[in-house]
Amino acid sequence: MGDIQTKDYKVSVIIPTYNSEKFIKRAVDSVINQTLGFDNIELIIVDDNSNDRTQDILKEFSKEHENIRTTFLKENTGSPSKPRNIGIMNSTSDHIMFLDQDDAYYPETCEKMYSEAILHDADLVICRPLIYHNFETKKGISFLDDYANKIIINSIQEFPGLMRYGFTTLIWNKIFRRSMIINKNVKFPERALYEDVYFSVKSYFYSKNIVLLNDFYGYVYNINDSSTSTIYLKKNLIKQFHGLMKIFLFLEDKPGFETIQCEILAGWFRLFLFTNLDKKTQINLLKQLKPFLNKYSIFVRLNTVSLPINVLINITMKIFSININIPIYIHKIPITSLILKILSYRRSF
Repeated sequence: MGDIQTKDYKVSVIIPTYNSEKFIKRAVDSVINQTLGFDNIELIIVDDNSNDRTQDILKEFSKEHENIRTTFLKENTGSPSKPRNIGIMNSTSDHIMFLDQDDAYYPETCEKMYSEAILHDADLVICRPLIYHNFETKKGISFLDDYANKIIINSIQEFPGLMRYGFTTLIWNKIFRRSMIINKNVKFPERALYEDVYFSVKSYFYSKNIVLLNDFYGYVYNINDSSTSTIYLKKNLIKQFHGLMKIFLFLEDKPGFETIQCEILAGWFRLFLFTNLDKKTQINLLKQLKPFLNKYSIFVRLNTVSLPINVLINITMKIFSININIPIYIHKIPITSLILKILSYRRSF
């Protein structure tokens, strides 16, 4: 590989990988085929100690393209946080984007996002994602569907509702100014999940000039069996809990953002109820969550559900806040299926 440090790239794209031999080529190809010109893109791939053919595939890519930079971790870290943090520190361009190993960009995504960032001198630009599942691509439903095609704000305090739980809190449909990330020490929490929401939340607070491209769909989010099959594992729930607590602690002294806390808490509780946990773990998690359960507003309007389901969720969450023992024994009572159905609301994008 040649010395690529002398090249001025417009965008650094960071991909964390782990056992991605079945789909990494599609992700990388979607970056290579960008209308921005692949010679203007620095592709940084950090592998989390894969044990399939992923590393061999990445080595071939880096041999073919001097602007594909690969790092291979010697130990698996259990989340994409450390690989992404390494990617940030190794990046050289002024703007950073993220791509998950099983997803893809549309050809014009990098060009559109970069040009909007330059046009508006923005620290953060957001686009809409498309959902790919069972060989079908569709648009997700969002509370922002009725808003303007382009939303521009100087700071998140001007429009706190933009930072609602949904596609606006994810990281792979955004372009970030690198200097904002570095200067404000915005990092992904390691060994934790909800790491993308945490990173996005911090980025919103530190960004000057934020642009939402509400009519531009530039990211293909792929729902695959391997990702959905691990949702209700105990180890993942605990990692999600750690990420959840970091988000809550960051937002604790920031009034006006209580709604997103309620939305994230209700979403995590669904996972909690569906995950097979021992009683000791259940009690430990609920005790730590009790202060935040107490703050859950009975009047919060969740953006992912209809009003009747919203009311039922709020009542259920308030009952849980009154007595944390109720969720522990919920599987033993006759209305279990109803409560689980109430909390299993459809998450929108």
